[in-house]
Amino acid sequence: MQAKQQGVEAAEVVSLILEGMLHIPRPVRLKDLEKQTGMAAAKLHRYLVSMVRGGLITKSVDGSRYDFGLLAYRIGQSATHDHNSWELLQPFFEEFIGQLRHDDLGQAVGIGRWVGNGATMVKWFERDSPLSIRSNPGVQLGVTTSATAKLLAAYLPAEITQPLVVRELKERDAYSAAQVKKVFQEYDRIVQSGIAHSIGARRTGLNALSTPLFDSTGQVVAAITILGMAPHFNAQLDGPAAELLKTLGQQMSTRLGFHPG
Repeated sequence: MQAKQQGVEAAEVVSLILEGMLHIPRPVRLKDLEKQTGMAAAKLHRYLVSMVRGGLITKSVDGSRYDFGLLAYRIGQSATHDHNSWELLQPFFEEFIGQLRHDDLGQAVGIGRWVGNGATMVKWFERDSPLSIRSNPGVQLGVTTSATAKLLAAYLPAEITQPLVVRELKERDAYSAAQVKKVFQEYDRIVQSGIAHSIGARRTGLNALSTPLFDSTGQVVAAITILGMAPHFNAQLDGPAAELLKTLGQQMSTRLGFHPG
């Protein structure tokens, strides 16, 4: 296991303060920021003084409230212009895949996105394994079979997804009004529970779980998917891998600025 690298505590405290400001209505009061961060008011005030001097935050004229400063906005604009936000999360996915030490929790983690008129995988993170189970990026996934595609389709308007569902069912010689209704009932369940699964849909014995990644506006920007091989990988919706994945999705969504409710 790689030793934890030493860092600078002050920088981590500044990050904690900025993160805290994202979670409460701005401009913020010192006592609200104290409650949000868990830091003592005296220590918090000293950091705020330096952050105001550096331009990360600004102080109201009466000195009672704080907001993001010009430097913080410039950083945000630069990051938005230069990157897709979810790409900045890749180191966290790499750290996450390192935690999957048992096959029952999965062997690969992927990021799926809705591109054009379908879902595809755009990035994979894999455990050290003699068996490669990931699919090639760019391959369009089935909106009635793939955990990733079902997850992404569930959050889209029906006028977009229904023609795709009908076409796919007809291609599988499984079309009926009842079957279409069943697909959309599953979509409703996915939105309510925040997770989708598939059992051997793409390849016998290959199972998957998928959960949404929300941005600051509440839009689903990607699906996070775990793959694993049966019988070891438990892809049940109430299993330990599902809970682990949902927690990851919530944490990563928070990092993108998403606030439930």
